[in-house]
Parts: sequence; structure tokens; C-alpha cells
Amino acid sequence: MTINDFAYACAVDESPAYFTYENEIMLVIQSKAHARSGINDFDRIEPFIEGLISHESIHVVTKKLEGATISDSIDDLEIIVKRHGTKYQVTLNNILFAQDASGIVTP
Repeated sequence: MTINDFAYACAVDESPAYFTYENEIMLVIQSKAHARSGINDFDRIEPFIEGLISHESIHVVTKKLEGATISDSIDDLEIIVKRHGTKYQVTLNNILFAQDASGIVTP
């Protein structure tokens, strides 16, 4: 019921690199511009991969239990976090602010 496979693809539009899911497959999407330039969009993600997989797994489970609209809305929620004395307003899926392998930002 969670992410159990990966697929790699290239965007056909001008979107930046991103991660998403389809059923139980985590999709890793390379930006078209960087693919054409030979730039690897994901060479610095290894420290975050566990959180990314967990985050997309939360979407998969939520979609199966509550539907796509609720699952997709998780990424629209925003939270205020304080790091090193500075407050930031970020979405729950901002992996740079996640403090554990869940891929979810918490205060």
C-alpha cells in the first residue's frame, strides 16, 4: 500500500525537476532543460531520499483511504517553523525543513 517501486522520466514541459507518485510507484521527473544540458537535477538528494519516499507513501495511503483531493491537499498546508532563531512559513512537504525520515515538516 506504500511506495514499492521507482520510475524515472523527463518532463515534456518547462517544469523544474520534481517527485510525485502514481499508484505505488514513485516518479522521479527530470526537468527538460537540464536533461538537454546534461545536468543531473538529483545529484544532491541522497540524504533526503528516505524522507521523499516516506512523504510520497503518505500520499499513496491517504489517496487510497480518503481520495485524491485530500491526498493532494496535504502539500498545500503551511506551517511556521523556527530554525536557528528565524521563523519560516513553509509547506508540509518542504523536505529541507523536515527533521526526520517522515518527509513531513513539523514545528
